[in-house]
Amino acid sequence: MEEAATLPEFSRHPWPETLEIKPLDESSPSTDDGFKESDSISFSVLSFNVLAESYLTPRSHNNLPASATEVVFNKELRRNLLKHTLEKLAKSFDIICLQEVDNALTGIIVDSLTKLGYSYVYAPRVGVPLASADVKRGTDNIPSKPTQNDKRSDGCATFFATNKWKCANYSLVHFDDLADEDRPPLHDDSSVAEDVKQPTSSKSKWSHKKKKENALSGIIASYKRRNAALLLELEQIQSPSKARRVVVANAHLYWHPGYEYVKLSQAHYLLQKVKQFVMETMALQKKSNGEDEAHDKPVAIICGDMNSKPNSVVHSYFTKGDVDARTVAPWHFHYDEVGDQEELTAQMSAMTVDSNCERSKVELDQDPGENLDVDQDEEENDTGTPMSKDSAKVEHGDQLQTELPAYESHAGEISGVQPVKYLLDVTLNKFTRWLRILGQDAALETADEERLRTGEGEMCRRERRILITTSKTLLKRKDCPPGAYLVNPSTLRTLEQTLVNLLLLHGVTLYAKKFLTRCVVCNGRIKEVFDRSEQKQIFDEYASPDLGEDLDHVYKCNGCGQGYWWSSAPTSSASRVKDSCTHLLKLCLQGGINVQGQPEFFAHVDYKAERKAGKQVIEAESLDGFERGGIAEVVGWLKNTHLHNPFQLKSAYRAQNSSNDEVLSFTNVTCDFVGALDYIFFEEDKLKQIGRLVIPTNFRTLNTDGISHGHLLPSKDWPSDHLCIGAQFLLKTDRKNVATSIPSAFVPIGAEAHLRPQLGCKCGCVPNILSMFQMADLRKQARLKKALSDTIV
Repeated sequence: MEEAATLPEFSRHPWPETLEIKPLDESSPSTDDGFKESDSISFSVLSFNVLAESYLTPRSHNNLPASATEVVFNKELRRNLLKHTLEKLAKSFDIICLQEVDNALTGIIVDSLTKLGYSYVYAPRVGVPLASADVKRGTDNIPSKPTQNDKRSDGCATFFATNKWKCANYSLVHFDDLADEDRPPLHDDSSVAEDVKQPTSSKSKWSHKKKKENALSGIIASYKRRNAALLLELEQIQSPSKARRVVVANAHLYWHPGYEYVKLSQAHYLLQKVKQFVMETMALQKKSNGEDEAHDKPVAIICGDMNSKPNSVVHSYFTKGDVDARTVAPWHFHYDEVGDQEELTAQMSAMTVDSNCERSKVELDQDPGENLDVDQDEEENDTGTPMSKDSAKVEHGDQLQTELPAYESHAGEISGVQPVKYLLDVTLNKFTRWLRILGQDAALETADEERLRTGEGEMCRRERRILITTSKTLLKRKDCPPGAYLVNPSTLRTLEQTLVNLLLLHGVTLYAKKFLTRCVVCNGRIKEVFDRSEQKQIFDEYASPDLGEDLDHVYKCNGCGQGYWWSSAPTSSASRVKDSCTHLLKLCLQGGINVQGQPEFFAHVDYKAERKAGKQVIEAESLDGFERGGIAEVVGWLKNTHLHNPFQLKSAYRAQNSSNDEVLSFTNVTCDFVGALDYIFFEEDKLKQIGRLVIPTNFRTLNTDGISHGHLLPSKDWPSDHLCIGAQFLLKTDRKNVATSIPSAFVPIGAEAHLRPQLGCKCGCVPNILSMFQMADLRKQARLKKALSDTIV
């Protein structure tokens, strides 16, 4: 009979055994206004991605030393190691937030921590949540056992010590709801109505509805990642004065570095839901305690695996307060996988076993908006990037090119973001020509590529283009580029409306001076030809040689060599192209597109009249109003130059004297990736951080045995590829709210002196706070006054 698996024998000084919370440097700046330590209770929060058992394989975690593989890939040994680790951490933390808790680990984690006096709520990515019997469920009617659909799902679990906290309410955040067209818009800054609804249901109301394919199907699909977050309202049991509440958000965002816009949207949605949850919590508390009861606003703590490195746009959104979301919108930002891997390789090479891995030595990330071309027309110079060519057979014909001044940058141009460029199906030839006429960079798929359906994704990544397609099947492929746009070319009217919607979606500003400056044949740049011999060659190839004597301006594409000239004859192809451009210009004006400049060539177009007429002509389809909910609202976020964070947050591991840098170089260490991905954010104006968990900051500490690849995680000493992080806080006293919590209107005019609020002395030694007896008398007087008033009426 085989012996039962036991916890592996630790090495002489394994670093997990030395984990502890240490006080912050007393010299660190702090904001203590209104803070009184004797009237506060400290509490501690831990965040830990435990690594789901279903994600741990020899293929996903290779190059581990033999001493690690003996434990890591033995399920029973690793479970025992995880149990031992959590039990040790539980001695220091009364709130524990775990991510990647799958059904294989749920039982052992729940059994271990509940025996130590913890209650919990577990929110899987799909299915119904699990919760302790003592956790308030409201009207959710949540079953106590997992369903069959939950078997292969991991999720977030939040545990709390029952001797310090009780759960007053909780809510689940399904990030897939971002993609649902029926999702109502989020609350604005306005407060929640007094007649607040019941707590948010644990099941998504919209995620399982099947919708017809629409233009945003590509973007919608990119948001369906089955990520989730868990919000808990915890109320302190022991408090010197009254119970105080903390809202803890435990989140796990999408992992892929090529989908920064998805992570940013998830982060924004999370904080909006936290804000909404806090407002609902306050309204419910006020309703249950009576209208005259004072209450403090719950403090928000956001923690989890954000899958975003320090100084990334997501990290900056949490810590800086607002970001330019356009820098990661899929029509502006294009993930450079090769460059990212080269940067990561250089970073990992610098982080040797003897390195301290400080951020000052190894730069971990680069702002997505940094070093980006601010000019929407990067091909203006002859020395620029070679023009994109396509081999599709199109009708050349006589084309138009007017004498337009060289394009210049305008103040209205998008700054700090990459220009929008397109790649279209070969079936969208007409649509491609329209975009080129309007001066947009639009490449066309070749006939061979269309037949084989290969190369679109690679070309989009290589040339940083957005895919415009008519194929619903293509959108469902794994290699489909982010942000792909679906077009229905059934009618001319539909195609024209699609043009307006596409430009609105991408926030494109049109510059009239750029119209008719792109070759409609190959997408190259059109340059004026001054040499007479070259002009004659163009006329010999494309028209009658006699035309050259009557023309002043001749142009040529620097890509395919197509010749262009202007002819004022009404029946000429040049005049027809001018009419087409005029029609597109009016269409864009009517559709609300931002059009800058009006050269003399378009003096006959009344911009003001066209914009006014557009309010009655253009039908609002999907993208003309971002005030609605669903995916349209999310698209609106990605066009926001100042996407605002509703909270004032600080990272628990923020470097001293820095607004955004982290003291940790990594929280995730594998053979393929090293970086900081896990965070604890808190409201700096309401909480005082007094300590944090000290974890390894160099490979030497991780490599206890000093062997090759001994620093990689998980190891024989640590059960996950993520390190845990933790912080200790003190709640600050909001004395301003307490002092003004009882309105003067509640004091009857004829009330005795002892019922009136007793003001403290001028020096402030006596606080302006009523006793419990005084408040009870005030409520009694208010009820008597109301009863007397009702009797008179």
